[in-house]
Amino acid sequence: MSYQLGARLEGVRQNINLIKLHLDASAKTAIDIGCNEGVVTCSLDSFGLKAFGFESEKKYAETADTFQIHNFSQAEICNIALSLDDIEQLPEVDVVLFLSVNQQLAKIYSREYSEKFLLEVFKKCTKQMFFQPCMIYEKYGEVQGFIENDINSAKEYFDNLLYEAGEIFTSQVVGLSVNGIPPSEPYRPLILYSRTIGRGQTIKIPSINDTVSLLRDTSVKLCNVELDKCISSRDMQAFSKDGCWHRFVEMSTYLLSMVQEKRNDFIYENTPLFHYYEKVRPSVFSELWTLTGKTEDIGVLGSMPLNKYVSWMPWFEPADTVENITSGISEQPDIPEWDSHAFGPVAKDAGLQEVDRLYKLLIKISNEGYNPEVNYDGFIRGYIMRRGSESRFSVTAGQHRLAILAALNYKTCLVKFQPGMGRVIDVAEVETWPMVKNGIYSKQQALNIFNGIFDVNGLSFSV
Repeated sequence: MSYQLGARLEGVRQNINLIKLHLDASAKTAIDIGCNEGVVTCSLDSFGLKAFGFESEKKYAETADTFQIHNFSQAEICNIALSLDDIEQLPEVDVVLFLSVNQQLAKIYSREYSEKFLLEVFKKCTKQMFFQPCMIYEKYGEVQGFIENDINSAKEYFDNLLYEAGEIFTSQVVGLSVNGIPPSEPYRPLILYSRTIGRGQTIKIPSINDTVSLLRDTSVKLCNVELDKCISSRDMQAFSKDGCWHRFVEMSTYLLSMVQEKRNDFIYENTPLFHYYEKVRPSVFSELWTLTGKTEDIGVLGSMPLNKYVSWMPWFEPADTVENITSGISEQPDIPEWDSHAFGPVAKDAGLQEVDRLYKLLIKISNEGYNPEVNYDGFIRGYIMRRGSESRFSVTAGQHRLAILAALNYKTCLVKFQPGMGRVIDVAEVETWPMVKNGIYSKQQALNIFNGIFDVNGLSFSV
């Protein structure tokens, strides 16, 4: 396990949360110097900034590239060791991150070089610089101008460096992040240097209940949602533990009870997931629609196959011709290779793999919490369905994680809008939906589909 994602995981998570609390809402661009595995850089992208990360070590830069891809981030990672000349040539940006790097420059080059580097880095920010100094001399390779592990002394030292260079700013320690490597340095302060006087407006993570225009217009790619508003459009189930049902929530609750009771009598055939796969075996959407007790006309959606991932909702762009979809020509295979985990029949090995996945997530989230920003493909993703003042979050990725959160009695969670999809599907705009405009669905059929999915509770699948 890598340094940043392993031993310093908690410190990285704390840094991200501190930056989120203090990041200027008007900031559009950022650079992260010494970005390591790109975790914080990708978070800047999630907050709506155009983010660039620079990392000198190839192995970390390669990990950052992988992390960026798996997290659907548009952050750009550059494998380069920036020199003073390079810094001077960089364009100005709104925000600079310079976290736990200064001591490395001092040790490799000199204290004088690291001080000059810090000054040139600060000159590149037009709004804010988040700076995290190391707090012990060992990491610098020589005595520094502040007292070890003394936050006020370190802040005064670095403030004076910038003041003496004629820079104008305000500064504050916005928080501490745990370090502990070595144990003689238990924490590092995060210092915010700001070009503006006073506390400006900071970024706001939208809520599922915000206006449609705000949700569509904000540059922030994240959203806070209540679990009792989360649904799965494709399998017509819901994630709330109160008055709703979802196969993975039921299975996760079953596993949680086994862990709490320290039982070791697991038999797959006795689990709710096994019984669900034995009972619920629709092959086309009309059969699923009937299982939920619905009778409304849903047009061509009724003939769409369910055994693979095919989206044919009226608010999406057509995936293919109706003929190709119904004949199976354009079906995309699920991963793993067996049929979808949404419905039965499911082979025992496949079912056990779903159980194993849920169990591992249960242990991980129970011990560490839900920390999507520091995990590969960590965010639950989807889009919002809006009907008047009511909202639902339709999950496109992360059903296993969401089920664990529900089993653990989480009430809210942070999610990410699914890239490449509209953030909000508003039923008031039904006549503008792609497959209504092109005549595949009538307006009434589209409304039937939307309302049927919007009101799902999954109780008809309860086993």
